[in-house]
Amino acid sequence: MTFPRDDLPAADQPQGLADPDSQLPDAFAPAGSPDATSTVSEADLFAREAETSSADFAAGEQASEEPLGLAHEELVPLLPGDGTIVASGQSSRRARRVLWELTQTLVLAVLIFLLVRAVAQNFRVEGPSMEPGLNNGQYLLVNKAVYFKLNLGTLSKYIPFIDAKDGEETFLFHGPQRGDVIVFRYPKDPKRDFIKRVIGVPGDKIRIDDTGAVFVNGDAIDEEYIADASPRSLEEQIVPPESYFVLGDNRPNSSDSRNWGFVPEENIIGKAMLSYWPLSKLGGVGNHNVDLGLITVPLP
Repeated sequence: MTFPRDDLPAADQPQGLADPDSQLPDAFAPAGSPDATSTVSEADLFAREAETSSADFAAGEQASEEPLGLAHEELVPLLPGDGTIVASGQSSRRARRVLWELTQTLVLAVLIFLLVRAVAQNFRVEGPSMEPGLNNGQYLLVNKAVYFKLNLGTLSKYIPFIDAKDGEETFLFHGPQRGDVIVFRYPKDPKRDFIKRVIGVPGDKIRIDDTGAVFVNGDAIDEEYIADASPRSLEEQIVPPESYFVLGDNRPNSSDSRNWGFVPEENIIGKAMLSYWPLSKLGGVGNHNVDLGLITVPLP
């Protein structure tokens, strides 16, 4: 098959130019012309195009088998049938990242729990020894940090401006004070926890007369928190160092320092800070305030 050409009129041919037929590509040479041996037929063109297309298709197939940047990674569906493809290496990295974040969260939760347990603890009142202020079954939050002690002798080895003897200690905030309601390990059985009110601190002179009135350093103390006084008397005693004299508010029904002596400082767990259950008893314990150590928050 040949492609016909319109013959130009002789008058329209440019002057000084060769025959226009001689300037046409060989592909358009008329069949049977002297240059016919170098012409390309339509069948040859189609054959070449078919070979080129086959080569391109094969190259595309090979390229699709090894995509750029993922030549050595297996491709797997992200979800069955959703048509999304991700690299298995990316999935592994994502799984490791999620596992690491979960581990960090768990470790942080454990640290927070241990920190809270170190500074505060909840207790349940058992028995009537602290009535009418605290009743059986009432839940309290105890501040353990308020009575923390620092070993100044050890700190002086690392902090130059602290001058202290070896073994010398001091309270971080303050020690138990008169009127504080404290939780402590019972001296006769450290496995049991008691709750009482501090009446005397180290060095105090304590005496109870026949009417149940309590004298500290010779002065009768005003105890508005008790309902009934106990007629049980107690001869004057001096509270030894690092020890405390405690009494229950319900004097006729309380086992306290009148019976088994003083509470060693090392047995004290903390100060009863807040009553949180039942809700009708929500509020401060003792002096109607919350002692946080650095500050005291008054409650209505």
